[in-house]
Amino acid sequence: FKNILNVNTSDYVIMRRGKDFENDPVNGENVRATELSFRANTFYNTQLSGDHNLPSLGAKLRWYGSFNILDQYIPDQRRIQYNQNTSVDPNAPYLLLISNTRSQKTGSRYFGFLNDYVYTGGGDASKTFRLFELDQSVKMGYMLQVKDRLFDSRPFSIYLPSDNKELRSLPQDQVFNPENFGDGTSNKFGFDELSGNQFRYIANSILNSAFVQFDNQFSDKLRAVWGVRWENFDQVIGSMKKSDNRHVHTQVNDFLPGLNLTYKATPKNNIRFSASQTVIRPEFRELSTFAFFDFELGATILGNPRLERTKVTNLDVRYEMYPRAGEVITFGVFYKYFQKPIELYFNQSGVGTSNTFNFINADHATGFGAELEFRKRLDFSEALKNFTLQGNISYIYNRVSGLNRPMQGQSPYLINFALQYDVEKIGLNTTLLFNQIGRRILYVGNQDVPSIWEAPRPLSDLQIAKKVMKGKGEIKMNITDFINKRAYFYHDIDDNKKYVKGSGDALAINRKYGTSLSFSFAYTLK
Repeated sequence: FKNILNVNTSDYVIMRRGKDFENDPVNGENVRATELSFRANTFYNTQLSGDHNLPSLGAKLRWYGSFNILDQYIPDQRRIQYNQNTSVDPNAPYLLLISNTRSQKTGSRYFGFLNDYVYTGGGDASKTFRLFELDQSVKMGYMLQVKDRLFDSRPFSIYLPSDNKELRSLPQDQVFNPENFGDGTSNKFGFDELSGNQFRYIANSILNSAFVQFDNQFSDKLRAVWGVRWENFDQVIGSMKKSDNRHVHTQVNDFLPGLNLTYKATPKNNIRFSASQTVIRPEFRELSTFAFFDFELGATILGNPRLERTKVTNLDVRYEMYPRAGEVITFGVFYKYFQKPIELYFNQSGVGTSNTFNFINADHATGFGAELEFRKRLDFSEALKNFTLQGNISYIYNRVSGLNRPMQGQSPYLINFALQYDVEKIGLNTTLLFNQIGRRILYVGNQDVPSIWEAPRPLSDLQIAKKVMKGKGEIKMNITDFINKRAYFYHDIDDNKKYVKGSGDALAINRKYGTSLSFSFAYTLK
């Protein structure tokens, strides 16, 4: 019986500076924008499970049930933006970006509530038997998962029925003073809630799934694990009323086969082949018509009720070597076929702003590549006997059908290294991590606006853990991203597949994530 309660809150300020090219596509307008917000996330999980060994039947039984709650509360998110147009006057003042239309982009306040409830139950049974003097097994299982979501948001906007530069010149700590507001018909600010049912929705999904899996040892050298999983996914998003224009009901059946063949060429070498089908389902947020202004992106994110799930076919061949205990060298090649992959693309006709990002299904995409993975103890030297080096390097070629570009988020390469220092007798363990990925698309563009790419950036983390109190306690120190290199997201105008500062590329986002330092203590009761 397990229970977890986690409450995570953020009280933050974001200040944006840069260029806004919406009103002045050539030179851009200088921007000063601020967002102030408080966000509270509460997560609760309770789980009851059991494992039963039935030796008289040569069988095992496992069952489980759980209930999850995820609540998010945003009580008052405030946004304001000033623009400076220097195309005519280099000393032009910063003026509040506001008009006679209502918008989430500037002078807005947002209140949001999200409640998720997840119910899960299921189990499986396995039976072991001997056939041709070799071990065989069969496993069957079932799972039911129900998800409910209630989402309600109330965005408010200030607007100007007629232009008033005196009001637009006010500093941000005076804009919301009561004396600056009128009835919405004068030359004072108006204040009104953005209307429309796109700012609230309910959702429900029911997943019924069952599987059967066989584990067959055909000989001392050949083993096969194979089976099939059936999933029935029934989902309603937007509203439970069919008459509501937000109502979208879908039901999909999937049969997902899987096969893993292992041939033991020698006691220390394996050849492994695997094939499977998997699905990637869109989240509630991606399916809803909810229009949310992303302050950092400077655009509205809008869901798409017509999104379909992605079906993925996976093929993989690997050669595995195990030189000795604790060491492995693996080389593999793989192929993936994505049917209707989900991507986030840029759309210039917006909701409340001129820039909108929408979720779409591409027709299909394919990818193939190779991967090298290793783990090696460095005890060939007395000075390095407590060190272990491990890592993996992957190359991926991926293309969306009919387009000369990879899928959103897909990198052409991936590099991971870890150097571990372990002294078991004193309970000390230290791990240094390094990671870097190749450039990838952050947001898909269109014919008029090129995609936004994320430039490669190295990441390094360090963890030091020490056992104390006779091994029952452990102290950990974690340093995350201590290199803290700036991240660049850009439009690749010259199409040279890299970002060079000061070149013809247009910088979209320039960000430093910062270095995090944390300490923790854990004590185990035995």
